[in-house]
Amino acid sequence: MVELISSDGTTPRRVADAYVRDLAELDPLTAVYLGLNPEDDRLPDLSPAGAEAIADLGRSTLARLDEAEAALDQAATADAARDEAERRCARLLRERLVAELAVHDAGERFRAVHNLGSPLHNLRDVFTLMPTDTEEQWGILGRRLARVPEALAGYRATLAEGIARGLLSGPRQVTTVIGQLGEWLDGDTPGGWFGDLVREAPE
Repeated sequence: MVELISSDGTTPRRVADAYVRDLAELDPLTAVYLGLNPEDDRLPDLSPAGAEAIADLGRSTLARLDEAEAALDQAATADAARDEAERRCARLLRERLVAELAVHDAGERFRAVHNLGSPLHNLRDVFTLMPTDTEEQWGILGRRLARVPEALAGYRATLAEGIARGLLSGPRQVTTVIGQLGEWLDGDTPGGWFGDLVREAPE
């Protein structure tokens, strides 16, 4: 279990910064997109438990944000521009978290089968963002690549839960993704797209 980074949450900006750091710990793909934790070789937990952990982070962050906004309202400062920047940060963070929690609570993760931007595509795309200039960087990529089956098992468990709940993706989307998987695994290189990915890797 990942230990989340604590924050005193005295201002909305500090709450937002703590949220980003904690999210990067729970979702290593987000960390890659943001350029954080370059030594991390994990993949996200795509199981229902993994999604619930991120939702819990969102809920706890909203609670800390409530406290930070209340403190901001009570502590008038001479720096009006700074206070307004803090309030703008709070509005943006709250909007983002409320929207993401609404999607989570609607159970959309249980039928996340899309031809673009699905957990499946994000797993593959993250490897195109990782540096491969040194043997150490190749090692991180290789260890992360070895975790793909585990991540996909979590994704499969989430989809299976969706089927049990009657939350299904459209047939055309499913057929399209199956076709994409075939294309990724096809080709002259063993392993298809993934084989091409590591073709230039050190032994």
